[in-house]
Amino acid sequence: MLRNRLYLLVGATLVVGLLLKFMHWPGAGTMLITSLGGIAIALLEYAIRNRKSKLLTRNIIYPLLGVVYVLGILFKVMHLPGAGIMLVVSMIGLSFALAEFAFSIRKSVHAILPLLFSITVFFALFRILHWPEPPYVLYGSYFVFAILVPVLLFLRGYKLKNTEPNLSSHFMVLTALSFILCLVEFKLKLYPEGLGMEKYMHPILDVLLLSGLLLYIRKTLQIEQLKIKFQNDHKLLQCLGGIYLIQLVILVLASK
Repeated sequence: MLRNRLYLLVGATLVVGLLLKFMHWPGAGTMLITSLGGIAIALLEYAIRNRKSKLLTRNIIYPLLGVVYVLGILFKVMHLPGAGIMLVVSMIGLSFALAEFAFSIRKSVHAILPLLFSITVFFALFRILHWPEPPYVLYGSYFVFAILVPVLLFLRGYKLKNTEPNLSSHFMVLTALSFILCLVEFKLKLYPEGLGMEKYMHPILDVLLLSGLLLYIRKTLQIEQLKIKFQNDHKLLQCLGGIYLIQLVILVLASK
């Protein structure tokens, strides 16, 4: 569909813009600004398209918070007024949204993932706006999240191995990608100069892995059996997709 192709084009523009930014090549600024605007429009279109009633549901609130978040990042990059309040509203809102989603699936062990990342998002706001923050909470919550994602995805994929081999293989690929991302993050934090790797390579690997995860999550979500028989898994992957999109967008600030 044309819509899906446009989504992919916007995502590719963001990824290329980030890569150009980290490598200090020309054209990065234009591509990042264009892609952030495109993401905001795409999220707004998604919210409007999924509005089934006048009531505010998750399908409306979450994308709208995403719109404000992306615009907040865009405004901050362009040094426009209003960026701070947009980031405060959106990141606190996203944090509560993730916590609410975790509560809605509290009977599942997977609820720990959105709950941990809600803490990460909340304290990432403190870091972005240079507010005083409790030590170790930001990185502690994120690294526990990063460790648990491949573990829980692997366990889920292994459980589906005999009954749903196709779905199981998709979970295993996501396990591998999230595990590599976890290793990259740990190396960046603990051994930034290790293995002879240039410092700018870490965010480049982050961009490539996050975009790979987003693409494969999107591919997995299109499996009909997942939508019909495993709705909780479908919701979890949607949540992880949103989380990885939040991470990818926030790299725009890290690349400054």
